[in-house]
Amino acid sequence: MQLDLTQLLHLIEEMPAYRQFVGELKQQNGNTRVVVLDAAKPYLIAALYQSLRLPMLIITAQPENGKKLYEQLLTWRNSTQVKLLPEPDALPYQRIASDTSTELERIQVLSALINSEPTTDAPLVVASAPAFMQKTIQYSDFTSNCHTIKLGMNVEPFKLLSQWEAMGYRVESMVEVPGTISHRGGIVDIYPSTSNLPARLEFFGNTIDSIRLFDPKSQRSLTAVSEISIGPAT
Repeated sequence: MQLDLTQLLHLIEEMPAYRQFVGELKQQNGNTRVVVLDAAKPYLIAALYQSLRLPMLIITAQPENGKKLYEQLLTWRNSTQVKLLPEPDALPYQRIASDTSTELERIQVLSALINSEPTTDAPLVVASAPAFMQKTIQYSDFTSNCHTIKLGMNVEPFKLLSQWEAMGYRVESMVEVPGTISHRGGIVDIYPSTSNLPARLEFFGNTIDSIRLFDPKSQRSLTAVSEISIGPAT
């Protein structure tokens, strides 16, 4: 039986010094410094995350430190809250294309930051300095590319496909991984970059007649939905 260590986070809230620290962090000047033992950092960060209920970004000097801290934080918070921003596959001055999976992981973390709601699902993001310094899509470009596809919407399938290609989605014969799309007859499949499952859109003319989530391995439909959210893939 796995212990629920999150119950221990409330203990620190009884300490006057901690309550004072939290109060200082809520001030606008943002000029608070503390010295913390390395072994206590995951516990303190998790407690602050619980107390502040705001998106948090923790930056480490080295990638290995970031991965270690990320794994330690998973002991105190669940995996849906804690995110690891991956480093680029090449150094900033190297002209090497990033791996697609790395780009998608970064997009997923950025999406979690942008779409989070305070007090409910605000993410706790861990990033190394190289990961943080990597150039990424601008906030305005990211949000302008995000859109919702709804049941009954009138839109030309090829117009959608062209729009998604411009957003970084790859055309494949079969949709199996995030960031891919496919088209056959009156059916369009898309695996949104920030979704756990791909979606199948069936058209009647230019009208979206049904939207179903499906299993990427078996390609079988799982459940019907009324809408899906689409974000950029690169």
